[in-house]
Amino acid sequence: MRQGKEIVWPGGEHTFMLNIGELRALEQKTNAGAFVTMTRLISSQWKIDDVISTIRLGLVGGGMSERDARTLVDHAFDLASAYKLAITAAVILEHSLMWDANDTPGELAAGEGNETRTRSHTE
Repeated sequence: MRQGKEIVWPGGEHTFMLNIGELRALEQKTNAGAFVTMTRLISSQWKIDDVISTIRLGLVGGGMSERDARTLVDHAFDLASAYKLAITAAVILEHSLMWDANDTPGELAAGEGNETRTRSHTE
């Protein structure tokens, strides 16, 4: 099961997660797919709503109320540059879109590992 990600950012230390509802809301707010928004963030071609909406919705998905998330994001823009917050937004999207279900803490037991196998064309 996916878990939220604890991130230390200019607004403090909070849990962020974009579940399906938040991802859909983000796509509507940014008028782009979630991966397009992430690409804009990491390539410094973002719009301000890419940054604000990703962080706000990530906080909501992490368990914060909408009102508290909005207040916190507004306050964070008083503390840090939009560029620094864009980095936070990119980390939130990366975690929410590219998580690995098998990525659990600790070592694998003997014989465990990547169970994905490919078939050769001769099989």
